Parts: sequence; C-alpha cells; structure tokens
Amino acid sequence: MKNLFIVLLGIITLLLTTKPIKCDNILFLSFPYFSHIQTMTFLAKELHKRGHNSYIPVTQKLTKKLKQQEGVHFLWMPEKIKMEEFTIIDMNYFSEKSTYTFKDLTESNKEVCDNLLLNEKWFQDLKSINATLAVIDKIYMSNCLAIIPYKLSIPFVLMGATSVPTMHRVPRVFSAFPHISTSFSERMSFTERFQNIHEHILDYICAPLGSPSKSVQTYAPNRPEITFDELLRKAALHIVESDFLLDYAAPALPNMEFLGGMGAQPAEPLKGDLNKFVNSSKNGIIIVSFGSNIDSLPGEHLDKMRAAFKKIKYDVVWKWSDTRYSSSNVFLTKWMPQNDLLGHPKTRLFITHCGNGGQFESLYHAVPMLGFPVFADQPHNAKRIEYKGYGISMDLYNYAVEDLVENINEIISNPKYKKNIKMASDIFKSRPENPSVRGARIIDDVIKYGGGFMRSYCQDMPLYQYFMLDILAVVLVSVLVGIFIVVFILRKCFFFCWRFKRKSD
Repeated sequence: MKNLFIVLLGIITLLLTTKPIKCDNILFLSFPYFSHIQTMTFLAKELHKRGHNSYIPVTQKLTKKLKQQEGVHFLWMPEKIKMEEFTIIDMNYFSEKSTYTFKDLTESNKEVCDNLLLNEKWFQDLKSINATLAVIDKIYMSNCLAIIPYKLSIPFVLMGATSVPTMHRVPRVFSAFPHISTSFSERMSFTERFQNIHEHILDYICAPLGSPSKSVQTYAPNRPEITFDELLRKAALHIVESDFLLDYAAPALPNMEFLGGMGAQPAEPLKGDLNKFVNSSKNGIIIVSFGSNIDSLPGEHLDKMRAAFKKIKYDVVWKWSDTRYSSSNVFLTKWMPQNDLLGHPKTRLFITHCGNGGQFESLYHAVPMLGFPVFADQPHNAKRIEYKGYGISMDLYNYAVEDLVENINEIISNPKYKKNIKMASDIFKSRPENPSVRGARIIDDVIKYGGGFMRSYCQDMPLYQYFMLDILAVVLVSVLVGIFIVVFILRKCFFFCWRFKRKSD
C-alpha cells in the first residue's frame, strides 16, 4: 500500500511539473499529384512525432491512394479546377511532337491557380485550421499557392525537387552549375556554358514560373502590396529534394536544405501474386514504372519495350494495365509497391521515367537505372544518372529494340553500375538522420524560433544591388571620366607643344 502511494504521488508530481507540449498545425499545399503529396506525408509523419498536426488538401481520387498516417489529416480540395486539362497540356508540351505552345501551358496553369486562389469557401476552410506554418510544393505550376500563407499572415516553407537560383539568391557562377532546363552535366563545353548562362539570365529577366494571372494584392487585398517574385523570396526555408549523391554539388545559403530521398525507406515484404511472381524468378527482376502522372505513352515505345522484354532472360514487373503487353516473363499491374520491389534482393534494374522520388528510392536500394525521360526535370535527372555512373539514359522517341536489349544487358552484367550506386547508397544510409527526420527537425526550429536567423539579406536585395550593377555603373563612369580627363590633358599638352614649336620656328 505504501509503494502504491509513492507511485501515485510520483505521477501527480510529474503531471504538475511537466510543461505541456505545444502542438502546432501545419498546412501542406500542392497541386493534386500523388508522388508530390506522398512525399509531403513522409515529412508530416515525422512532424507529428515532434508534436505537430499536419493538414493536406487532396482530391477525392487521391484520398483513395494515400495511406492514412497518424497526425496527418486529409482535407477536401476543389475538384473542378480544370486540372485534367492542364495535365494534358503539361504532358504534351514537353513531348517531341507537341502542338501546344508555352502560352497554352502558362494560361492553363493560371486558370487552375485562379480556381484555387479565388475559391473563398476553400480558403475559409484552410483558415479554420489555424495553421502556424505552411509548406508549399515548389514545382513551377504550384508556386502560386504561396499566396495562401501570405493571405493567412503565416510564414511558409518552399519544398521542391530543384534549386532555383533566382528564388534562393544563391551567389553562384552561371558557367559552372547547369540550369535544369538544359540537361547538361557540370562538365560543360564552351557552347553549353554559353547556352547555360543564357538560360540563367532569362530566369532573372522573366516572371517566375507559376506566376498567377493577377497581382498578389488582388488575391490578398488586406495584406501589403508585394510582387510575386518578392513573395517567393520571403520563404523562411527552402527545402530542395536533392543530394550531391544523385545530383551535382551546388552552393547553398543557411536557409536552404538539400533533403533528397524523404520517401526512401526500408522495403516491406511483397504480397499475393506479385510476391509469387518475383520469388519464382530465376534470373532476377526488372522494375518498369513511368510514374503516377503519366497515363499515356507513345504506342511505338510500348511496342518496342514489349518486343525487347521477350528477348531478355529476366522477368519484368511493369506498371501498366493494357493486357496486350503481357507475356510469360512480364507481370502487369495497375499499381505497384515500387519501394518494396526496389528493395527486393532479386531486383536487378529499374526502368524509369526519371522522376526525382523514384530515383532516390533506387539509390537507397542500390538498384541501377535505365532512364526514359518524358518531360519537365526528367531529362536533367536522366543525364545525372549517366554522369554519376548509375545507369544509362535513352531517348523515348528514337531507339531500336536491339538498343534497349543491349542496354538492359549492359547495365545488369557490367558491375560498374552496381558498384557506383552501391557506394552512394552506403553513404546515404550512413548519415545520422534520414532526410524526412532532418526536415522535420529544421521546420520545428523555424516554428520555435522563426526563420529570420537563417536568412541572408541578399535574398531581399534589389536585383541591381545583388548583381552590383550600381557599383559597376560607378566604376564604368569613373573609368570613362578618367579616360576623358587623360585625353583632355593630353590634348592640351599636344596643342601647347605644337603652339610652342610654331613660335620657336
């Protein structure tokens, strides 16, 4: 009885002396793309471990695909925002035979943004969450969603797969770091460096990609006037889903964190018919996936892949639903546990569209890759796996069946690809924190202490000051004035000597 009294007294003392943990609500905002929102859920799951609740607006279609996570709440997102029309234009614009123009792409993007930003009912629902911080998917089309936290008067974090120098204001030499649109490696020729500089300069001249159709103040009339470019640069933190193990090394400011591979994690056991197919394979498995957003591929490409798969000794798990492409060594499926398949000991190769998340899963499990980039950042991603020696990149529209068969056999049989990616995988796994844990810790710091201590003043400087144009102007004027003075003095001396000479004669 005495011991019970002591235990109860200890519990009461602990309850009275322990300070309550503050629970913050965090709002995640993205266009309804499965892979992007799935990455957000990994970060949100880690934030919940730190006492925070996360809210992610998604469409009803996506709700069925996403796993429920503790502390992660899925909210409704307006369905009729013309997202399907934009996706069609977005996919086709980057194809070789596109009939769409850049204007078609931007106008469609602006229409989707307006349908979200001007939906007052949706905004009021987001406001009712009473969020402390927002995390915005920093892909070009959803940049416009940064207006929502500005309208809510809360700080925000930008999280995306690419580093954008114009947004981050990272001082770096344009000739040394490849622009994502060029698909160059860091070893550029003179011509490539010239083109690379041109692309970087265009970023500073043109409006940011994803700019809405109206001024920021139109969407947030009760907030101070600010340009959209200035708004993006107000981010408290920039999370770049990249890593020098997969991408090229690049400089960063303190409020930039390279956190590639947040979705990479240990594999879970396979189940059902898929498990039987994989375990029965004698020579190993090839995983084929072109992501969750690509619903159609050129028929010629599909026919070539089917023909190539019949000529190899390996079994294939292919994320595709058309049964015409099935064969004895091909397992077709509408959905696959990609991470679990990549982590299976029988997996030999990953044939991919070079999405950023899939590449990091492949790196985590040390599986070499064969890339068929389709659009957006994928050509850049395909180039980097070749440059790093993790695999081979191929042109979706220009190759022969024999080329595909040869490259499959080359990657699997040549040990250099496995060796290179295995070393990168070992380095990745040796780190004390995985990317999602580190990301949650840094966001937690931003919530507690604000993001101002990590920001550089250069992120707020006018562009003419950032590029030292005012200094260069003063130097140029000084040089010109100096030249003028020297010429003036020389002319006076010349005329004086000439006149003196004439008087002497």
